[in-house]
Amino acid sequence: MTATTLPCAGLTVVEIARGTSDLGLGMAGGVPGMMFADLGATVLRVVDPEPAPIDRDVAWGRAWHRDKQVIPTADPQRMRQLLMAADVALVYGNEGLIEQQGLGCEEIARAHPRLIYARCRPSRTGRGAPSDYGLLVEAHAGFCSQLQGHRPGPIFVDVRASGAGTSFLLMTSVLALLRRRALTGSGGWTESSLYDGMLATLGTMIGRSERAPPHVESYWAKGSTFPNFMYRCAEGELIQVWFGGKGMYEKLIQELGDEPSTAGYYAEQVSGLLNERAVRWRKLFEQQPRSVWMERLRAVGIACEPVLAPGDALSDPHLTAAGIALARNEDVVVGSGISIAPAGEAVERRTVGGGLLAGVRVLDFSAFVAGPLSAQVLADLGADVVKVEPPEGEAMRAAAYAIAACQRGKRSLAIDITAAAARPVVERLIGWADVVMHNFRVGVSARLGIDEHSVARINPGAVYCHSSAFGPSGPRATLPGNDALMQALTGFERALGGVGNDPLAATWIPIDMAGGWVGAIGVLAGLFARAQQGRGQVVNTSLLGAGMLLQSGVYQRAGEAVRQPELNHGQTGYGPGYRLYECKDGRWLAVVIPDPACWKRIGGLPECRGLPEAYVPLRRGRADEIALEAEDVLQAALRAAPAEVWLQKLSALGACVEISDVLDRDQFRRRILDDPFNRQLGRVLTYPVRAWGRFEQLGVLLRNGPDATPDARAMLPDVGEHSRAVLEELGFGEAEIAGLLASKVVRQL
Repeated sequence: MTATTLPCAGLTVVEIARGTSDLGLGMAGGVPGMMFADLGATVLRVVDPEPAPIDRDVAWGRAWHRDKQVIPTADPQRMRQLLMAADVALVYGNEGLIEQQGLGCEEIARAHPRLIYARCRPSRTGRGAPSDYGLLVEAHAGFCSQLQGHRPGPIFVDVRASGAGTSFLLMTSVLALLRRRALTGSGGWTESSLYDGMLATLGTMIGRSERAPPHVESYWAKGSTFPNFMYRCAEGELIQVWFGGKGMYEKLIQELGDEPSTAGYYAEQVSGLLNERAVRWRKLFEQQPRSVWMERLRAVGIACEPVLAPGDALSDPHLTAAGIALARNEDVVVGSGISIAPAGEAVERRTVGGGLLAGVRVLDFSAFVAGPLSAQVLADLGADVVKVEPPEGEAMRAAAYAIAACQRGKRSLAIDITAAAARPVVERLIGWADVVMHNFRVGVSARLGIDEHSVARINPGAVYCHSSAFGPSGPRATLPGNDALMQALTGFERALGGVGNDPLAATWIPIDMAGGWVGAIGVLAGLFARAQQGRGQVVNTSLLGAGMLLQSGVYQRAGEAVRQPELNHGQTGYGPGYRLYECKDGRWLAVVIPDPACWKRIGGLPECRGLPEAYVPLRRGRADEIALEAEDVLQAALRAAPAEVWLQKLSALGACVEISDVLDRDQFRRRILDDPFNRQLGRVLTYPVRAWGRFEQLGVLLRNGPDATPDARAMLPDVGEHSRAVLEELGFGEAEIAGLLASKVVRQL
């Protein structure tokens, strides 16, 4: 694709980052601009003349800001001039440095009504306002205790949750607003925060029902009991195995010589038999090296991947072939993982009102989590989404938490699309849609007649999105993939485990969630391009690309991964100035020491005598030994008094501090769902579900304006609940519908 046909070619994006740090904002502060640059925009990054001291040994920015023009200035007038010439503003910093300097949305929009203004605000909940550092926001929420680490107590959950989610929310809203501007000429605004971003990654984790079956409610109240199928092989290397695809479970059991399953995969998961097998298989995998196991398992169609460290996968030729690994001068960096190309001519419906995507019709053939979540995001923005699933329901209907997290607001058409009698329905659906999306393995859509060429023949103006596991091309393109495999391959599990520890797997399918958001971003970029160019678009995203994006601060130089900072062996954090500390009463504090002056004041405390004079907030940098010494001094001091005492004392000296409470899963969800500020802001959504009664979950986290409030349908569709209505809307007569129902090609609830 040429630079001039990239969807954001010709756009100017201005990032303003005042009083912030790459370490604190994480992906939120750098990845949206990086993605816009990858999509063809010119990106100008405005920063303070002096970088944040805590960022001195943070390498992430080299990857995130690689294609941006960096402008150091503290002059509000200069920033205003840049904003007046921009199409998009991405604005970070506290109100004193933004709104009180005349750089807020209202003032800028009056002078530049076509501007799309995206504001990353400081986080707020009913319990207070943590400072803009991902660690503090996550400690404030109780997130640090939601994964069992290698020691008791809360851990630094190094999954990039708050920064990643915020970057997804900002990109989603800005692209939707850009599409509306292309159709109407009017600008708009969106706002988010690191707290909103954290929530955006936790959709499968947070829910509460009135009367859901015990095994459903237990997932939300107690967490997942699903085992992680990661095994140590004969030479000590680790392999991640997945067998959720059709027939894989039986093949794995046979290959391992285990007892056959009479109940099947999902039934054994619920009964606990799957956990027993998982333990039993450990000794089996210890008998042969990883290379042998990978060859054996792949030969019989069982998915598996090596467990790598962050950045290692950038050496894999497949990532270059798939457009995920990009060469930038002497570095190899992670790209956005989204490709978009123009297709046939399109007719754009100019419906406005009722959400940014009002009038947009989405045909969702996807299954599991990532693909369906992409479509749900579009529904949250006001699109009419028809979910196509088999008459018995899609595979994830057995996992209610996943259905709740990614099927809200859709209409369900239950139809066997492999049946000859279904073909006229499929073709009318394609002709009806503005967006056609699926996440089948490469090659499957062609057999089903819903590949990009079949769709283009029927509806050349559609935006066609394929969200695959490994991307549409390259050596791995046809392989199956899921969240667990991508956690292994991208380095996610090793990053979370900490240096020198066994890897840990996150249990709330974070890469599936990221894949869903990236898919939605790809579709919205396609819809914006269609509005600009008058042509349909072909969009490709992948689970691998989304997983690599979560580790995009890591890059390779001379074949070696640059990982700075890294989580330590104790899983407390990145160094003395950015970590968790245990106090005398057994409670934990998340502490950020943002600058040398604060460091010096803390060193002046009698309890902290011996703190090195040099400000070294992070480990593994230029003064690693000093950082380790400082950690020992500070940890000994904090163990001498209760957490509340240190909270007050350190805060008074300019440190940023939050208590990291130890919450079980039920307490964690209550802290979110019962927070009055969260409910007022729409972070919590309550509605009736037929089988569960009153149901509460995370609400629509996309806040946009003016007059762009999402018009999401607050409902979860049952299998085939809307089949008849959809068929009637497509123009099928009563006799035709009755025939489809009688032949069981279509199911109506």
